[in-house]
Amino acid sequence: MPVRGVWMHPGFFGPDKAKALEKMAATLDEYARAGINTLIMLVKNTSGHVYYASEMGVPDGAYKWDFFDVFLAEAKKRRMTVHAWFCVFPESAILGQVRQHPEWLIASPKRELVGAVNPALPAVRAYEIGLMMEVVRRYPVDWVHLDYIRFPCEPTEPYFGFDPETLRLFKADTGIDMAAVKARDTGNMAWNAWLRWNTDRVTLFVRELRAALKTAGRKVKISAAVFPDAVNARVMIGQDWAAWAREGLVDMLDPMLYSNDAKQFEALVREAVAYSRGGVQVCPGIGIGTSHNQNTPEGMVEQMRISKRLGSAGVVYFSSSSLNQPFLEALQAIK
Repeated sequence: MPVRGVWMHPGFFGPDKAKALEKMAATLDEYARAGINTLIMLVKNTSGHVYYASEMGVPDGAYKWDFFDVFLAEAKKRRMTVHAWFCVFPESAILGQVRQHPEWLIASPKRELVGAVNPALPAVRAYEIGLMMEVVRRYPVDWVHLDYIRFPCEPTEPYFGFDPETLRLFKADTGIDMAAVKARDTGNMAWNAWLRWNTDRVTLFVRELRAALKTAGRKVKISAAVFPDAVNARVMIGQDWAAWAREGLVDMLDPMLYSNDAKQFEALVREAVAYSRGGVQVCPGIGIGTSHNQNTPEGMVEQMRISKRLGSAGVVYFSSSSLNQPFLEALQAIK
């Protein structure tokens, strides 16, 4: 059965448990009528707050109940697949263990900090994987969904960490003293080594997560929301999702193709599907209402047809807050 998925946020339902339950039931019933079978539910946001019962992370204080447990139960009643969605490296609120370890935050050569932790640091990777394993062990979820599985793209691309520990690790691996590298451009072999090394740290995270999930006692798959162009993503944000597919590190790729331009959408779907060797599913992300586009029901349906014709395993819609009645009626009509 083709995937019809939707990215969802707890805020769509709100923190009042009774009202949230009522809205969950109505929304999921409507989604079922529209043929939606996959729910990608946020469990860790870009501030670092979590929406499940956690001992490691810091729950969103507005939710006095176990949101994810309740949501999973409602999805199970309708035989819908749930992906636990993590915004992996952003930690903008600097909470909990991140507050205790400010050295985990990415710092520029000028010592400017951003609200994201550094994938190059083993302790960071262990912490973020620990949150994921906590969910896998506490809840009967069969998918972990990775978002922001990359370096920041603001304030610049690329934006890698120049803290002392990262520079030490890089020098230990390559012999290059990055602090002494003057020409920081792709004409310099040392700079190219730096770009590649940082990119490989993100891939190492996915590899380490894959290994950790094998200890769960059941099959748990990995899906990932990725930037539209695999070639540019590898260099500019350290997200080599084509390599993840080649190595079999992920089970589903959801390139975020948020555009109303059908020709551009088709070109990127074609490229993405070409990476779907070895059983990796490619499910293009269709933007309904995003910072990049505002779609129409007709545009959504056309993008679904393009995706199907080019051999995708389905599509995922962004997001529940924009997937209103006209879009749901369009989906019901082509169920």
